[in-house]
Amino acid sequence: MKTAFFISIVLIVIAPCGAQLSERPGHSLDDPIDKPRDLSGLSIKNPRIRVVHTTDPAKAGGSMYLQRVDPWLGYQLGRNLTQREFRQRDGVYGDAGKLDGIRLPDGVTHIMSRSHVNSCATCHNSPYRDGGAGATISKNAGSGRNTPHMFGAGLVEMIGQQLRLKALAIADDNRDGWISRKEATGKRCQVESVPGKNRIDYGRFDDINKDGRPDLNDVFAVIYVDENGKRIAFADDLNFPGVAGYNIEVQVFGFGHLFAPVRPPIAPTLRSFTAQAWDIHSGLQAFDPTTLDDADGDGLSQWSNAGALQCITSAGRDRGKMRGPTKISRDDPDRDGYCEEISEGDLDLAEWYLLNHPAPAREKMTDIVREGERVFEAIGCANCHVPDWHLEGANPGGDDYTKRHAGDRRFFELIVQHNAKHDRLEGRVKLLARKRDDQWIRNREAHTVRGVYSDFKYHDLGPKSHQLQFDGTIVRQFRTTPLWGVGSTAPYDHDGASLNLDAAIRRHGGEAAKVTNRYVKLDELKRLALLTFLRSLVLYQTDQLSTDIDGDGAISEHFMVAGMDTGLERFNPEWLFNHPARIEGPIENSRGETITSFAITNLRDAYGLDLPLRRDSDADGFSDAIDSKPETAGYRDGRR
Repeated sequence: MKTAFFISIVLIVIAPCGAQLSERPGHSLDDPIDKPRDLSGLSIKNPRIRVVHTTDPAKAGGSMYLQRVDPWLGYQLGRNLTQREFRQRDGVYGDAGKLDGIRLPDGVTHIMSRSHVNSCATCHNSPYRDGGAGATISKNAGSGRNTPHMFGAGLVEMIGQQLRLKALAIADDNRDGWISRKEATGKRCQVESVPGKNRIDYGRFDDINKDGRPDLNDVFAVIYVDENGKRIAFADDLNFPGVAGYNIEVQVFGFGHLFAPVRPPIAPTLRSFTAQAWDIHSGLQAFDPTTLDDADGDGLSQWSNAGALQCITSAGRDRGKMRGPTKISRDDPDRDGYCEEISEGDLDLAEWYLLNHPAPAREKMTDIVREGERVFEAIGCANCHVPDWHLEGANPGGDDYTKRHAGDRRFFELIVQHNAKHDRLEGRVKLLARKRDDQWIRNREAHTVRGVYSDFKYHDLGPKSHQLQFDGTIVRQFRTTPLWGVGSTAPYDHDGASLNLDAAIRRHGGEAAKVTNRYVKLDELKRLALLTFLRSLVLYQTDQLSTDIDGDGAISEHFMVAGMDTGLERFNPEWLFNHPARIEGPIENSRGETITSFAITNLRDAYGLDLPLRRDSDADGFSDAIDSKPETAGYRDGRR
């Protein structure tokens, strides 16, 4: 039986980018006109080629090959997709300035304007070249929405997946995958974040307040179904004709996307929200059968290559009703002439990157940090900012809902800790997969997520936190923001209006009023200790992090890759490709200075540009495998 987890994550972007986000593949001997140079080696190097979706890892260059056979290359290509500066020839924009996006509760007012940036990294840019936090952008209201970071996104996705299964295990008595009215009667949704600890109450499965909706916390979105468990697309409450019960989605990312009868839930998986963000913010529509195909009509579509079940409520505007000779979708929803601007394979790799994006870290553990953590617990902050969550291991042979747990689906973990000797954060790559022949098979074991600090519930924090939307409706509840990384992500709150942590805490009212009063009454030293603890929860620039990536237990000052000294060993995925990137090395620059050039000299081999499903003979962004005219540059659809 299919099960699902759903997440909304914001890939929000607001202004054109340049330099490191554009393609600069050249080294010092290349003609800088033909191949723009970046001797720092930090720019996007690979050309824009739509990734071909495959489920067979033997098809070299396809998305499953890039996840199973060369997973670090797949990770880097997904990373580059979320960082790159898309161009007109890639189909960026199309409805620039048009008011669009989902409608607010009045059924008419749109939440934002469309097509205003060309790179996710424009806002997700602190730290740079990562899925960081960033600017406050226009969305929902004149007060805006602050850009959250995406560190640890895959862990949050898996927490949500498990939360959904545990909720269904409580209410779905006959284990048919949905909750009938009878099954919902008299039951509460109470889930422990860690076995034996932190029992969190998410409300009731039935409708005691008689508003036609289950009395669950708004982290759960409802899919209404008939007596056969089939989705009734237009149903908006339990009283809609034919509704026999409901299924659930779990939305554990984003600040606040509450129920409105005129719209579907916010796109709830890493994959679907990425597709939605590219569409709304950049005018790049994705054709994604993985999300579109719902053969049995239950509202749950396909399992992605990365292992997350998608939901038809998140299907994008490109439905592939018109196809070209090689099955490229020619729907072109924004009518800009550019077709299938984001491919199903592109989404495979963007999801792969976000699934494996490293989690935030903790800075040096000093006495004052430890005291601050004790104060945090003592005054009740941890009641909502729940520190830890346990992920069950995959158990395909288990009974009931336990056999549906997917385990930790990541390929690797980057363990980051403060090194007192060097007084810096340092990383260690831990593989979560084993190699079988030429493929990497993920272990899918149990894992306890430490220091996320959220119950993922929606709470009303009082009038100071309410948001008056464009249509005059008020958002009163917001999801408990995970605090990991909070020391690096000012300003704070959903609207970015709190410029420091003290202001953010003092803004808490409503359900958090008692805890806030305790904070205000703390003596100055205890309050300073608590704030110091929060500031110790940090992000970091992954590709500049001193890291043991080869597993020898040490971080080399002169790390050798492909016969070249790359300097300090750091977390650079390019060093881990099947064909590791080879840097140019020592050269003399235009001023006669000796430098180390980090431009790579084996781009085609390292980035797999000659693999059968990656080859793009006419450099039009469509690989030869899906290009009906591979010798003629047809940027719009492979032909034109």
